[in-house]
Amino acid sequence: MTTAIEIKGIAPDKSMETCARQIIVSFYHEMMSHKTGAIEGENIKCVHDMRAASRRLRAAMDNFANCFQKEPFKKHYKQIRTITRTMGAVRDLDVLITRFQNEAQTLTETEQVDIQGLIEHLQQKREAARKPMLALFIELDASDFETQFLTFFEVHE
Repeated sequence: MTTAIEIKGIAPDKSMETCARQIIVSFYHEMMSHKTGAIEGENIKCVHDMRAASRRLRAAMDNFANCFQKEPFKKHYKQIRTITRTMGAVRDLDVLITRFQNEAQTLTETEQVDIQGLIEHLQQKREAARKPMLALFIELDASDFETQFLTFFEVHE
């Protein structure tokens, strides 16, 4: 389980909008801190952590939507939702693969051979699910999404 991130700049004397911006930007950075690991694809924890962070970010955006202009906010929200969904497709397969790998250890040798075929099939599906995820990251980089997102949500004091 991920530990809670520290969000600086939150105080009772700050406006709700200022606090919302700080929270959203902090959650965005948390999400993106897992991007390299998710791209590399070796450690399934990175995909899980990035997806979980994207869900926390979306929850914060849901809670503070009224603090922002509707149209630009909506564009950024949709992109974060796309990240969550794309990560989810990979994460779901990671969970299944891990489950069957653990279960295989309790089976007979013949059953292990059968389940290994299923695991290999799921691993192929995972690789296929990673392609849209990797393409999304390339698209986000090419469109300079990060700069646009952070510029929109930067704190105005």
